[in-house]
Amino acid sequence: MIELQKLDKNIKVIEPYISRSEVSFCDISLGVRFMWGDEFVIEYAIYNDTLIMKETSPDYSDAFYYPMGSDINGALGRIEEYCIKNNMPLKFCCLDNRVAAILSKRYHSVKIYNDRDWSDYIYDAEKFKTYSGKKFSGQRNHVNKFKRLYPNYSFKVIERGDFSKIKEFLDEFNSKTEFLRWSEAVEQKKVFDLVENMFELGQVGGLIEIGGKVVAFSVGEVVGDTLIVHIEKALIKYEGIYPTMAQEFAKAFAVSGVKKINREEDCGDTGLRISKLQYQPIEVKEKNFLTATTLFDKISAPVLIKTERLTITELQKEDKEPYQKLYLDEELNKWWGYDYREDLGDNKPTPEYFYFFQNALKEKKEEFSFAVKENGKLVGELVLHNFDFVGGVEMGFRFFKDCQGKGFAFESATALKEYAFEILGAKTLKSRCFKENIPSARLIGRLGLKKYKESETHFFFKLDR
Repeated sequence: MIELQKLDKNIKVIEPYISRSEVSFCDISLGVRFMWGDEFVIEYAIYNDTLIMKETSPDYSDAFYYPMGSDINGALGRIEEYCIKNNMPLKFCCLDNRVAAILSKRYHSVKIYNDRDWSDYIYDAEKFKTYSGKKFSGQRNHVNKFKRLYPNYSFKVIERGDFSKIKEFLDEFNSKTEFLRWSEAVEQKKVFDLVENMFELGQVGGLIEIGGKVVAFSVGEVVGDTLIVHIEKALIKYEGIYPTMAQEFAKAFAVSGVKKINREEDCGDTGLRISKLQYQPIEVKEKNFLTATTLFDKISAPVLIKTERLTITELQKEDKEPYQKLYLDEELNKWWGYDYREDLGDNKPTPEYFYFFQNALKEKKEEFSFAVKENGKLVGELVLHNFDFVGGVEMGFRFFKDCQGKGFAFESATALKEYAFEILGAKTLKSRCFKENIPSARLIGRLGLKKYKESETHFFFKLDR
């Protein structure tokens, strides 16, 4: 299983994988990860030259990014394994529509949603350099006015020696700005940190000066064919300064194969949304969130399955006493693969303990226990467990000794197999048994499951729909 560690000062470890990402959002960049690392906490692992990242934010927890690297399918498998082992829902964040569709085909049952506030604004880089065409007449007019009012302005690429002047600019900018949004207020505390570390993080930046004073600056980075703008600040008393800064930044850095500009989200701010739309985006790129669920969520209580002789239901309170006998039967437990004493310790086993233990597994969506009854009497137990996210589930069974040899196991397991495929929509039904347990192996074979692997102790079977 993968072991995740926090992404912190080791942030550059993800750099080789960013350019290989199939999802070109601003979130997948060193600048965003550096600026927002405290609020959007990343844990990561490298598996087979592939980056796995899990994010926890103020709005959600434990959501994975789509893997980046050479073994996407293998990494997805490790993510699924991690969630199952840690009893976590399988969640993904920051998916574009194409990747969301890929995952929708992979998983058995998914829910997808997105929040318009967090969509990225994508623009044609050449349009920003020229503001050509009727739709950009407003931007051209603002730039022309700025140039008339301040003919001696200058644009330059940021150097380390400019940091002190940028700090002075930010002090003035912050003193004259009322920050209405949480994200905007938090961002202001992080802007200069990114400036000071921009060269170590591979960022690019430019500023505009008038009379030697910084009146605007911008910082971003190039990822693939996209220039991502992380910071754009200007003193609005200089008319036309924002469209001029945006154009100069594009002319300086949207070069050498850069075709698009990502100006990030509007965070739900109405004024900012209007402004971003006025620059004519070629795409407002949705960030999808996807949750995959297992077949467990399709089990609808109360469950009632009837066969010619048997009734199969959820485990009931009235089953506590006979259910305890199943657990205390040493011969049965030898083949069951779980010794209750591992968890019970020195405590005395009681009917309530076993009943509530099984219900706890159900609450955690790890295992669903079915009572198999003949004329109201418990004769055995069936379980569905080891649910996966691609439509697979494992079946287990055990029956009292005096109820064996009567066909109860085959009759009830056949009914549960049909329930799994027809009602739950399972794609794969699995089962296993100890190699020495020949009767169980024969029964599993009669159910139509085929042996597909073995370990030192077990045979493993499955049936695909």
